Amino acid sequence: MSFLSNLANLLPIGKKEETKEYFFALNIGTETLTAALWVIEGLNLKILETASDNYSSNDDIATVTDKLLDQVLGLKEIEPQKILFGVPNSWIADENLKDEYLKILKSLVKELELVPMAYVATSHALIHFLEKQEGVPTTAILVGFEKQHLTVIVVRAGKLDGVRVIARGETAGSDIEKALLAFTDVETLPSKILIYGEQAENLKSQLLSFSWMSKLSFLHLPKIDVLGDDAPIKSVCLAGGSEINSDIKFTEQHIQKSPVKSTLIDTGEEEVKNKIEVDDSAAQENFGFVVGDVSNQERSVPIESESENQETGELEEPEKLEREKELVVSQEHALEVEDFEQETHKEKFNLKRFILKQNFTTMTIIIGVILALVLIGGAYVFLPKANMKIFVEPKIVERDTQVVADPNQKTVNEDGKIIPGQIIETEVSGSAKDSASGKRQIGDPAKGTIVLYNKTLDSISLSKGTQISKGSIKFTLDTSATIASSSASDTGIAFGKVNTTVTAVAVGADGNISSGADITIAGYSSDKLTAKSEGNFSGGTSKDVTVVSSEDTQRLLAKLSSDLRQQAQQKLQEKYPNKKILEEALSEQIISKSYNKNINDQASEFSLNMTIRYKGTAFDDNDLKLIVSKLVDMQVPEGFKLDISATETQADVSKLEKDGKLIFLARFKAKLIPKIDMDKIKDKIKFKSYSEATNIIKEMENVLGSEINITPALPKAIQRLPILSKNITIEVGLK
Repeated sequence: MSFLSNLANLLPIGKKEETKEYFFALNIGTETLTAALWVIEGLNLKILETASDNYSSNDDIATVTDKLLDQVLGLKEIEPQKILFGVPNSWIADENLKDEYLKILKSLVKELELVPMAYVATSHALIHFLEKQEGVPTTAILVGFEKQHLTVIVVRAGKLDGVRVIARGETAGSDIEKALLAFTDVETLPSKILIYGEQAENLKSQLLSFSWMSKLSFLHLPKIDVLGDDAPIKSVCLAGGSEINSDIKFTEQHIQKSPVKSTLIDTGEEEVKNKIEVDDSAAQENFGFVVGDVSNQERSVPIESESENQETGELEEPEKLEREKELVVSQEHALEVEDFEQETHKEKFNLKRFILKQNFTTMTIIIGVILALVLIGGAYVFLPKANMKIFVEPKIVERDTQVVADPNQKTVNEDGKIIPGQIIETEVSGSAKDSASGKRQIGDPAKGTIVLYNKTLDSISLSKGTQISKGSIKFTLDTSATIASSSASDTGIAFGKVNTTVTAVAVGADGNISSGADITIAGYSSDKLTAKSEGNFSGGTSKDVTVVSSEDTQRLLAKLSSDLRQQAQQKLQEKYPNKKILEEALSEQIISKSYNKNINDQASEFSLNMTIRYKGTAFDDNDLKLIVSKLVDMQVPEGFKLDISATETQADVSKLEKDGKLIFLARFKAKLIPKIDMDKIKDKIKFKSYSEATNIIKEMENVLGSEINITPALPKAIQRLPILSKNITIEVGLK
């Protein structure tokens, strides 16, 4: 570094703050594109603005994306250079983009003059996002709604079972059922449905009332929740941010959504991501893509940091003046010391002469002081005690396997992965109420008189209830009627005729037809039998009222069943505190249920009382951890040991058999703790100062830090750890 550079670093002006880097993201849906502007601040990922629009073909992607990026950028004086892509599963084959879609992204970034960061399947990004938010691998059915399509994703224990995209039909429930029936290799479906996208919030009540158990393999009625509309674009941004820094956290904040003309769609251990990296030379020549790691790209991009230039050992100008001042003081002090030493050399100290000069009292005081100093010194050396906590960095090993909890099993079968189970059951009762949403017309039907004309040579008999109609308005005969045959007369042929009364089938004023209207009779052509209204019909009135619909009762049943299931799980957990009880593994039998209103009853709200018996199989989590230790034992590297107490387990129900056997997919997150040589550490840190001991521990491999508590508490300047190793206790744990 030159003299001028050193001088520039010393000047307190012209220093820049660290520049934030902004990024674009684009999620490509079946018919919708969603763009976002995002930034990383420390360990927080923030989405600043999003915008969405529809596209009709792949040729429109570049044009619509350009418009969306302008919208999310707005008037901000920044120029993001990098873009992250979320793509549909159909674009990927063998964990790589298909050639035709690779060409689309190549053309897109070239036209927009942007640098591609990575691409990730939106389904995998959603799974990663949910695991980050919930802290455990997800087991659920994810349903994304667009205007004309819906996407169904089945996830079990954080792993993707499959994705289906179908065109939307008349009802959302039937569409989802149709998609799930295609998952023929999934024995039991997850009992949780998470929906997002086009009108997801409005569709929730419709889905709650759908008959899920009629065709699909759910253990019980699924719980339905709504994700944010912008969940896909959030998940894509988090996936990209996690590649830059694995500790990144998504910071929820109000996201600006740019207005568009068309309808907007806001949007495991093993996470399958596909990345794009642009080679410098290829980018200049043909903008080619190769599979790469976005994290490597990020590290290779130089980020200016003025703070690094400042930490070169040079001093700021005020600090130099302070040091010069200290130097002058030190020189003056040195001169004083030198004068003192010259004076003391004039008369050398003589111990014998000094002792003779002192009297007995003075000697007693001196000896007492010496003894006190000896005692204090001994106490300083032998009495201190230290308690040290060392925080280590564990290695995480994740495995999953199928486990059976069998009520007939008495001991753990590690090889067969079978653990003892215990059949449990309980009854819970409860009530709930909800608003009615059905609509029905009530009122009176119209009535009137008609004249029936028989044009045939035979008499015709009509029974009571025979249907006649005037256009789309239908009536029925109030009584039976017989119409005589037609006959010859002086003026020609005389039709047989008879008068009778009729009543409209439906209530309402539409049945109030006028006199002389032509009426047809069901089963007879107009050349055989006809009718006309005799006088005006009257009495037809109607009004719309709110009634209890079938969908209302199904929705309330699903809600109350879910609440009672949670109560049953809590009740059983209190009864068996040492057992693990899976809520989803409880089979249910409705003992009684009664609504206070029947279907089509007029009401603004209604209620349901219900009693359900729940039965399931519980197991001991420690038994499950024994299976873990068996699975992980072979993977423990040298210098580490398995901490079974810190092992995390998660169980996703696969099947509950009639004999009580519970079959579930168990996922383990085992923590391997570094082995620490306590005696070696004690030898290194004994009689060291607090800071020295802390630094020694910090330099150890796989150690994150430490906490030291020394008693008795002394000023830090003189405080040291005990000189005796036995006075030092060490605990090892996780941060």
